[in-house]
Amino acid sequence: MKRKIIFPIVLLLAMLAMGCKTQQMSVKNDPKGDHFCVKKGETFEIHFIANASTGRAWQYINKNEVSIVDSVSQRVVNNAPEGMVGKSVDLYITFEAKEKGCDTLIFKNSRAFDPKDEGVVITKIVHVR
Repeated sequence: MKRKIIFPIVLLLAMLAMGCKTQQMSVKNDPKGDHFCVKKGETFEIHFIANASTGRAWQYINKNEVSIVDSVSQRVVNNAPEGMVGKSVDLYITFEAKEKGCDTLIFKNSRAFDPKDEGVVITKIVHVR
């Protein structure tokens, strides 16, 4: 009787442990991804495609509410041929993990000067260990 009870419990615990490990290992800090898992003190980048010629710009909306990470720099990679205007660029925002925890970063691509422009909102989830 004990074996009938213990075996399913052990099997369930083993499956649960494997599921957690698999989920954690599937998180890769891909700049184009939606989930980031970093250690305190580490930096990571979030990638956006930007085109200033449209009047739209990426804005970090909830910067004042997020305490586990801090934006430390940004860089722009322009792969357009020389002299070409109106081409989109790759925008990378670098963050540093400050405190342990989990939070959601919210970014908006809109015309900041146009209050009627709802823009596009993107969220990124960050886990700091």
